[in-house]
Amino acid sequence: MRSGCALLVHICQDESQLYQYFFGQPSQMLDEFLERLCNYLYDAFRPLIIHINHMETLAELCTILKVEMLEDHVYNNPQPLQSFEKVVLQMLQDVQERLVYRTYIYINSDILNYKPGTGDLAYPDKLQMMQNIAESMKVGGKSLRSQSSMNSSTQSLEGQEVAAIVGGEIVSGDQVKGAATLPVSVNSSMPLSPADLHGMWYPTVRKTLVCLSKLSRCIDTTTFQGLSQEALNLCIQSLLLAKRLISKNKTQMDSQLFYIKHLLIIREQISPFQASFSVKETQIGFSHIKDAALGLVKRSSDLFKFNSNNSLLQFLVEGTPQATECLMDSKQDVDQQLKVSCAEFIDHVTSQLLSKLQDFLARADVILKMADQGSTTQLKSQPFAQAEAVRECLAESYRVLKSRVPSLHQTMSLYLSNRDTEAILFKPIKARVQKSYQQVIELLAAEYSEEERHIIACPTMEQVLLILSNK
Repeated sequence: MRSGCALLVHICQDESQLYQYFFGQPSQMLDEFLERLCNYLYDAFRPLIIHINHMETLAELCTILKVEMLEDHVYNNPQPLQSFEKVVLQMLQDVQERLVYRTYIYINSDILNYKPGTGDLAYPDKLQMMQNIAESMKVGGKSLRSQSSMNSSTQSLEGQEVAAIVGGEIVSGDQVKGAATLPVSVNSSMPLSPADLHGMWYPTVRKTLVCLSKLSRCIDTTTFQGLSQEALNLCIQSLLLAKRLISKNKTQMDSQLFYIKHLLIIREQISPFQASFSVKETQIGFSHIKDAALGLVKRSSDLFKFNSNNSLLQFLVEGTPQATECLMDSKQDVDQQLKVSCAEFIDHVTSQLLSKLQDFLARADVILKMADQGSTTQLKSQPFAQAEAVRECLAESYRVLKSRVPSLHQTMSLYLSNRDTEAILFKPIKARVQKSYQQVIELLAAEYSEEERHIIACPTMEQVLLILSNK
């Protein structure tokens, strides 16, 4: 393609210069001659173009035609290459149509219908393996962990995004500054986190982002918006499938952190695109046709009335399908999924850390409400609220908190490797733990004597905060 077009550029320029040398005036016959000459190139390449299946090849052809031919040659020398421009535009349209067609096939076969292998779902095993390798390697006499300053801007960016989403505020893509470019090539320096290595991303995420990076340079904005909308939706569906499979094989926490991390990757990587990811879709509603048809049957006697009560006329008016437009935004879908997944993770971790404590508080709250309504039942008379039972409950909850908080920090660091993001996700967990223990302390002070409180031996807030602060 490049050689054939370059040859034709030289021919058109030489023929135009030769004609101008002898005649000096533009001629329609010269344009027709050059156009017939250029059509030979189009006739030769079009059968090849419509049979190309590889997206990389089609994207490269788009770059050749748009950049090397149109921008570098035609736009700098428009008059001699006027006929050549028409042929190039025709070929470019053919290449773009073929690229869009192959993209639809690709995102359905390689993204939506992707069948994950055992290695694709080996979380957190492969992250742990890569972390062990990274820790054993030294770069310039320093461990890879010391390179965190190189990624400080990216970490800060991701942390701000999670803070906004967890806090209920959705940040638009235009407000995100300094986002990393798409993973077309791997950076020469190894990233800090194994989860940030492009090769460690879930395959459908990597394929989606690479596909979008190629399309953004090859097709017009409107077409790109439609394709990106569908590609991102199907990518999220594939991640949900992987999340369910990881939850079956490992733990629910692993699946949630896997999902959160990849949603953050998608959100960060699509932000540099100078295009909106929202498209308008028209939906036709037929739900009210059934009611209109039933009304027609019930009022069949009114079919021949010549007034406004004619049942056939009302059926035609009320039974007409209604078309409604709705705005579909992929970025908002990603934000919404990220917000929901963060909330699920926080609820799940809180439940693991405080299950016994929350159960005790819920049962105690029922007894206290009954007492407020005039019941003679006392809290301390209940088997679960006796001093020894409460002591065992609090001791078990404290042991769970002491053993699981460090492992929680390690797991979050393994998947996210971003202190800002980890701190933001852990903040509501920490607040809920503090609130529950504070409720227990207040309950004991109000309902139990000093001797009973000594028997119960409830951990102090200082002890709880010390565990929550240790990583």
